[in-house]
Amino acid sequence: MSAGGEKRSAAAATADRVRAVLEAAEQSAAELRAEAAEEIEGRLARAQSVAERLSGRADEIERSLQALADRVRDELSALKADLEELRAVGEGIGADAPAAEPRPEPAPEPPAPAEEPAEEETAVEEAPTEEPAAAASKEPAATASASGAGHEGARVIALNMALNGASREETARYLSENFELDDPEALLDEVYAQVSG
Repeated sequence: MSAGGEKRSAAAATADRVRAVLEAAEQSAAELRAEAAEEIEGRLARAQSVAERLSGRADEIERSLQALADRVRDELSALKADLEELRAVGEGIGADAPAAEPRPEPAPEPPAPAEEPAEEETAVEEAPTEEPAAAASKEPAATASASGAGHEGARVIALNMALNGASREETARYLSENFELDDPEALLDEVYAQVSG
């Protein structure tokens, strides 16, 4: 074989090797692209699945919060209606409650006469003692009349006064003047705790 033929054969062999390398590289690149595309598609599918789960969970939480808000709104409306009804009942009972009778003031002692016999001085000294006795007999009657409503009447009147803005001291003073209660402080604690609640 001549020298020119050997060169052509060598060039052809080199070209074949280059083509083989290029084909292998192209095949490897195609495989890498396919693997990358598959991995990307898998990640996108997982991300979409997670997003769908999160969206469903968010919708569920939103529905739960809306239901809770509706329940709280209904409870508040019912509570306001009960308070209005209780205030109306308290005002009606307070209007029907008997007014406290004024306590009679003791009559002033009359001055002793300047010159009287001993018997008349004794009569003058004994006379004033009868009037305080009469006043004392009237005072329990007034207290008994005012306390006739009993513990429940006192509680309703105290609740009405508290709802109308009366202070605890004013209510306590009114109850002490018009009712005979075993434990007025416990009643006041109950009433003002209910109003403030």
